[in-house]
Amino acid sequence: MAGFEGVDKHQVAPEEAMRTTTTMGGEIKPEYEEVVAFHGGDDGSNAGGVMEKKLSVTGLHAVRGLTISLHNVSVQIEKNDGFNIFRSKKERSTKTTLKDVTAVIRSGEMYGLMGPSGAGKTTLLDAISHRLKKPAKRYGDVLYDAHRPTMSEVRRDASYVEQSDDVISSGLCHCTVFESVLFAAMCKLPHDKWSKEEKIQRVHQVLKQMSLDQAAQTIVGNPGIGVRGLSGGERKRLSISMGLLYNPRAIFLDEPTTGLDSAMASEVMHIVKSQLQGLGCTLVVTIHQPSPVIFDLLDQLILLKAGKIIYLGPGGMEPCKIFADLGYPYRPGYNIAEFILETVTDKAASCDFQQVYEESEQAKSQKSQADAIWEDFIHQTKPGDALPPSADKDTHRRKWSVTLAQQAEQQDLMCYANSPLREIYVLVRYRVMIKWGWGWYIAVKLAIPILVGLVYASFFNNLPKNFWGSFTTAGLLFVTVALAGFMAVTPLEDFKIEWPLVLRQRQDAYYRSSTFAVEKIIQEVPYGLLGAVGFGIVTYFAIGLKMTPYAFFFYCLCSFTVNMVSTSIAFALASNIQIDFLPQALCTVWNTLNILVSGFFLPKCQIPKWWSWLYWISYQQWTWSALMINQYSDQSGVEEAIQNGQCEASFDSGAKCSDGMGSLLNRLPMLFQSAGMNGDGNQCTAMNNFTLNMFSLGTGAHSSQWLCLLYAFLSLPVFIILFYAGVWRSSRSKQ
Repeated sequence: MAGFEGVDKHQVAPEEAMRTTTTMGGEIKPEYEEVVAFHGGDDGSNAGGVMEKKLSVTGLHAVRGLTISLHNVSVQIEKNDGFNIFRSKKERSTKTTLKDVTAVIRSGEMYGLMGPSGAGKTTLLDAISHRLKKPAKRYGDVLYDAHRPTMSEVRRDASYVEQSDDVISSGLCHCTVFESVLFAAMCKLPHDKWSKEEKIQRVHQVLKQMSLDQAAQTIVGNPGIGVRGLSGGERKRLSISMGLLYNPRAIFLDEPTTGLDSAMASEVMHIVKSQLQGLGCTLVVTIHQPSPVIFDLLDQLILLKAGKIIYLGPGGMEPCKIFADLGYPYRPGYNIAEFILETVTDKAASCDFQQVYEESEQAKSQKSQADAIWEDFIHQTKPGDALPPSADKDTHRRKWSVTLAQQAEQQDLMCYANSPLREIYVLVRYRVMIKWGWGWYIAVKLAIPILVGLVYASFFNNLPKNFWGSFTTAGLLFVTVALAGFMAVTPLEDFKIEWPLVLRQRQDAYYRSSTFAVEKIIQEVPYGLLGAVGFGIVTYFAIGLKMTPYAFFFYCLCSFTVNMVSTSIAFALASNIQIDFLPQALCTVWNTLNILVSGFFLPKCQIPKWWSWLYWISYQQWTWSALMINQYSDQSGVEEAIQNGQCEASFDSGAKCSDGMGSLLNRLPMLFQSAGMNGDGNQCTAMNNFTLNMFSLGTGAHSSQWLCLLYAFLSLPVFIILFYAGVWRSSRSKQ
């Protein structure tokens, strides 16, 4: 398997119990021991058995869960209501989705967030996990173990499993389960603390833990495009597996049963409950309408309505008792979860559930616990961070929380397990090289330029060495450059498919924006190079360009350069503009502008002044100029062409074209003489000189083909930087 040398894909998963050691910084590593296994004979008896020594993980380990406290947490979303012609600015309004939530989530328990649609379940989960997406703004504070965590600490201690599995299906469609989890392990487990062998063992352990060991070599698949692979429950467990690799202390799951039937949903939740809570993890799960089996798994229930908590306490029958005291008796045998949701959404209900909760002993207990944690937090702060004096503690807490939130924005937002160079290695080795191993993928990538080249060559095979052939060749060189620009949109489809997965992995601190940008360019280098060589072999000799190895090499190098620059432009547009059709449309517009100012249709002196700046930065103009100088500047080969009959020793006045450009070309000798040029020589020499002069090439900035190619190449780092900026900006906008 490409990119996995030394990895035995049939490697046996380790045993279920695992001891661990804790390193400095809280890093938990598995311990390994040499296990002596006795294998019996073929008949099942001990006769003929052999002793085998192997490295084995000695099992699962417990982690210390997080105690999460929320202190007057509110979330507001700023909405844009359109443009007001009287105020000449956009009207904005705010919507409050969470209102003064105070609660304590204890470690080692499974909390379920329930409520009707729009109650704020996902918003609360995002607030707890520090993953609120813009334009949402959080007020108040969320503490982990009486400590305000940085985003680096959040990504180290907590794992978030999103509701949709479409990102997994699309981005990892053709990868196996083992490859997907191994890539996550290589990104998330520090290289200096985990060896490759330990990471592989950890992957097998997690797959066994989530009952995916039998599907390790099954591709993920994507039912949406007809690629069969994992079932819905297996994809959900795969998402959870990726979050378990680095032993998180808290796991947040957003609607983990969405899209699953009742049996599969129960299976997923049983695995989550038995495997993860048994390790001491803090579990917070949003569930819209759980089945009785799933509801019974919840240790604690947080019930929301209109962004406010109306119940926080034990699950099971306890909520029914409270509702019965309020005049809403539970009907025996009825689904408890459905009863709760129907009761709180009943428009005829006269009870103010939120006020009842605020006056309850549960709310008072939660507030006292939160206050105690807050006091611990205050005592842990530095002297310079002390609260300002005031009588209203809640007001100060809220104001200071906002100040702390502003300070946190200035801290490091990511916690990366590897150095940038190591990240590039991991991305290339465990993602790019996997794609290079897909034969069908390579075939499609290379077939497109070769097929285009064959069509190209079939129209312009063996052009004559006269003025008509000269101008046709100039046009063909121009089309060669223009085609590469338009063909650059082909990688955009792959980019669009994997982009949501990239944003999720960036949010989980798999890798930096810069290393992803470098990886994408590295991925396209072989395709750009092989495509340029394949296109060059098909077209160069069929058209009959200059027959020297040097000229052919330079032709392929120019094709490769324009391929890479065009691809980087496409990536830059796609990363900065997340509107489905717009990057392709803008690529077309940009290429059209480059074509118009390239100097082929309009000489440089006739390009309008307001577009002249684009002429000097156009990579297509510089690449075409380099190809023209490569073809026409060197007169070596003219004598050989005359001797072979490929070039006439004098102007051929008999080869007339009746109209159009042919009529003009027949009068070129007279134009040469009127311009003071020597028209008595052979056609090839005169034609070469005239062609370069006509397009203002061969002098000044266009005096050297290598200088022109350098100017074209300088566009590449510029668009790579724009590509990186788009990835970085998009990742930040999701935080």
